[in-house]
Amino acid sequence: MGFGVKQLLLCLVGLVLSAVGVALSAGPSPSGVSPARWGAALYLAAFSFAFSVLSPAATASWALLGYVAAVCILLPRHLGAWTFVAVVVLHVLLTWISRVKAGLTGLPITVLDIRIALANPSGLWDALGLPHWTRYPTTAIVGFGCLGMLIAVLVTVGRFVMRRPRIGIRGALRVVVVCVFGLMIHFHLENVYADADRDKSTWQPEQVALLAERMGVLPFLAYSYRLESQSTGDIYGSDGSTLPPGPEEVRDAVLSYMDLGSEADPATRLLPNILVVLAESTFDPGAVFRLKGRWNDELFRAGRLTAANGLLRVNAVGGGTWITEFETIVGLDSRLFGYSGMYTHASLSPFVKRSIATYMRDHGYHSWAFFPHRGNFYNARNAYANYGFEKIFDSEDLRKGDWLENDVEMAASVEATIGPKPDLPFFGYVLFLENHAPHKCRTDDAAGFPASFVDSADFVPNCALHEYLRRVGSTTSAVRSLVEYLEAIEDRTGRPFVLLVFGDHQPHTFSSTGGFQYDYSGFRKIADTRTTFFHFISSVRGRKLRCCSVTPPASALPTLLSVFVATSADDVYLGTNLWLHARCGADSVQVDFGNFMERLNSRNVDRRTEACKQAYDRALNWYRNSGVVRLSGSTG
Repeated sequence: MGFGVKQLLLCLVGLVLSAVGVALSAGPSPSGVSPARWGAALYLAAFSFAFSVLSPAATASWALLGYVAAVCILLPRHLGAWTFVAVVVLHVLLTWISRVKAGLTGLPITVLDIRIALANPSGLWDALGLPHWTRYPTTAIVGFGCLGMLIAVLVTVGRFVMRRPRIGIRGALRVVVVCVFGLMIHFHLENVYADADRDKSTWQPEQVALLAERMGVLPFLAYSYRLESQSTGDIYGSDGSTLPPGPEEVRDAVLSYMDLGSEADPATRLLPNILVVLAESTFDPGAVFRLKGRWNDELFRAGRLTAANGLLRVNAVGGGTWITEFETIVGLDSRLFGYSGMYTHASLSPFVKRSIATYMRDHGYHSWAFFPHRGNFYNARNAYANYGFEKIFDSEDLRKGDWLENDVEMAASVEATIGPKPDLPFFGYVLFLENHAPHKCRTDDAAGFPASFVDSADFVPNCALHEYLRRVGSTTSAVRSLVEYLEAIEDRTGRPFVLLVFGDHQPHTFSSTGGFQYDYSGFRKIADTRTTFFHFISSVRGRKLRCCSVTPPASALPTLLSVFVATSADDVYLGTNLWLHARCGADSVQVDFGNFMERLNSRNVDRRTEACKQAYDRALNWYRNSGVVRLSGSTG
């Protein structure tokens, strides 16, 4: 909440008490605090209070240090001096680490990083890309500081006990004022947090880094602790008593979703070439909205080589492509990780140990990743390296500058880079960008619209739809080009192929987020803005997918993709995903990401059956012990 009457009164009480302390401390002070020290504490508290009221977030760090200094002045000399020095050194050290981390990953240091560093310091240093020798002097500085603080406390307590003093009115006043200053610090931070919660731009990692820089490292660490404590993520819980699904249960579930045929032995068959295409902001408008007219829906309907297609449930809305990237590469729902799951490339990628990329590598594949943007965008290059991709090409590597916004050109660049005679087999993960919002109107003539909303003749939404469909046509042509490329390789080599294309989220334009506020909700057949599409296109014989009568989540896609490679049902990547889907459907987690930096919503309304809840707990235990993401030291 904001800075209210209660907080103001507490601050005024603190100032009054400080003034009284100054008056009472004229002359010799049995409490050990001279008038000069009382005055210094008073002025520091007053200035800190003024800073915190004028600009809570911008002055958060300075105001906090001012309050800390005021408290330290009133503490016994040795303890106060050592405490203040320790806080300043800690502030400088953590500020440096946070800036290094933000420069490398896009996300500043959080309490989760501190926990990881305490449990496994090399993990944080690896994530930061720092030389390992720097860990030793840093550890020495922290250790020396902690030891010095302990000695200062022991010396202070020892002197107090040896004197056997009686606490008079001035000594009691000193304790009371220190406590009031502590309350002022608390309410100052609450005011800072309320101010930060009003910042709706921090769904992007770089905006979080800017918030941390503006707020200061110590207040931001406290803020991150608050956020993480409100949403630690279910996967961090420890429930050793819950029995995970056994191999036979998982195997039965896998076989209910797919037919491995009689050619499971890799020695008797050629592994397929595989391309995965993430189509930015792409969804099936005919499935989501009530439309009239005809448009090119080739991307969404079943065709000659369709192995499976349908609707897909994603966790990102309007933006947050990295969330869907993580889920479709690693195979775990990002919400399992709570607040950290909102910034997967920056917060989770350094701790990923297994993914569909490493799975393909272990089966003899070369893995490639292709970005239509620079590799430093949202820490993408570092993240994909952490996910296990061997070769990574961004827009500069493809010689297309900063952005490659045309999907047909992107497809051509992928084909040229892999080449007509690639090392086989290959696994490629490709990002398309063309349908990124906004969908600005490019015409003033509605006569050329191939489709429109049944419920509205308004030009504005129908023109946005027209622009969206125009770009979908380009994406469709790009996918068709990739299929033809894979077919040409098959004609030359006999090696079959699989192409999976899916949408990462609905765009801002139609989900009414990110500043594009036209309300499309009245035109919808499917109210859930987390619905996109998936389409498996395959020439592999003897392998069939029996899905998906119930919409799968994005995290199930790598599991379904692995059927075309697996040697048996036990060899499928994260088969537990299908076991859980069979019992819970599209959404086993039943928790929504909050609005940007706000907490994840609690399960106020839990529509899961009791069987689903039990299955979810069992699957969580399996995920914790799967070794997909290193959880040691990062428990909530």
